[in-house]
Amino acid sequence: MKKTVILLIICVILCGCKKEKAPEHRVVTGIQVEYHQGENVLHRSYKKTENVQFMLNYLRILNPFGPVIPEGRQADNCRITLQYSHGPDSIYLQQGSAYLCRNGGPWESIDSARASLLYPMLLLLPSDA
Repeated sequence: MKKTVILLIICVILCGCKKEKAPEHRVVTGIQVEYHQGENVLHRSYKKTENVQFMLNYLRILNPFGPVIPEGRQADNCRITLQYSHGPDSIYLQQGSAYLCRNGGPWESIDSARASLLYPMLLLLPSDA
């Protein structure tokens, strides 16, 4: 009887300790950029690790803060699409150097001095894909 109880306890413990599948880590494998500057449209596509990292760093330095309702909202002048190893893409819309929207979420104010670096950066960094 004691052996049966002990075996039952061990079985319950082992069943409860079954390995959980670790969440899969999504890796950015490419970035597409469409930037409208007046009548000109720049299209960029990045697959090389260093260029992908460069664009990810740009998105990080924008430092979005607080949801806002953009005053006099105009068309988005930049669309940055992050492509992942699996799962859906992430889409960032930038309006001028003032607002950023992620995946259809609320618009957020961004650091305009940093955001204004995007156009010259795209001119210097041609597509690699």
